[in-house]
Amino acid sequence: MPHIYERIPLRPVRDLSGLPASDATGIPVGELYGALAEADTGLLRYLDLALVQPARHVLIPIGHARIMATDAPHVKLRAALLEELQNIPPYGEGETVDDPYESALLEAHGRSFHGERYYAHPGYEHPLLYAGEHPIVRTAPAAAGEEPLQPLSELTHYRIAENEPDIEDWRFVAGGDNTDGTIRDVIVDVGALKVRYVAIELNSGKVVLVPIGFMSLSEENETLCAPALTAQDLEALPAYDGGRVDRADEDVIRSMLRDMLTGPRRYNLPDYRYNG
Repeated sequence: MPHIYERIPLRPVRDLSGLPASDATGIPVGELYGALAEADTGLLRYLDLALVQPARHVLIPIGHARIMATDAPHVKLRAALLEELQNIPPYGEGETVDDPYESALLEAHGRSFHGERYYAHPGYEHPLLYAGEHPIVRTAPAAAGEEPLQPLSELTHYRIAENEPDIEDWRFVAGGDNTDGTIRDVIVDVGALKVRYVAIELNSGKVVLVPIGFMSLSEENETLCAPALTAQDLEALPAYDGGRVDRADEDVIRSMLRDMLTGPRRYNLPDYRYNG
């Protein structure tokens, strides 16, 4: 398999060098040595984190971190804990970042997004669409035993907040080949009052779920697009027949999308999009 450098060259830069870094709980873990950026676009893809203990460097996908603009600016990781960082493949300056290395890196980082940190993953948030604190509004007390993820169309006492678009029946476009579809529903985390997935009816009639973080938005044209995905990608996803969405279903979708977007397509994953 050809190296990533043969397709999307990365070069070390000193951007953000010296910023202290903490894990998801705020425990200091080291400081940034620099970053890796695409040679042609200058877009940052990884932060180069120099860990204090053990003393070594690890790469952090740019979407897995937040830059905290406080009186003492620092980087805070979205999900990884200090002990989990010790299991990330080490990085040596000047080392070739090839496809097998990046696959292992994403798999290792992916293990940090579990339990209550599952939705800290950038695939489950969008910078513009349903980006507020509570884009879904509860209009009655929560019922005992409510499942955490359910389609909004089946939730009697929930609605989309004011000033948020109701995207049901909007056009959907697969950015990889401009294949059309239609938005049929949104899947809601009733605990957090957030949208986690969009239910898309493809031209074939099959309905699939795509995490909200894969979407781009055109309110003017009432269109959602998944720029990274093709019709073939979408048809390969599991069919959604309605009802609640269990964590096992989510794991399958997330794993399949990560496996689809490899090689030159990898940087289309939300893991490589900085979202503040």
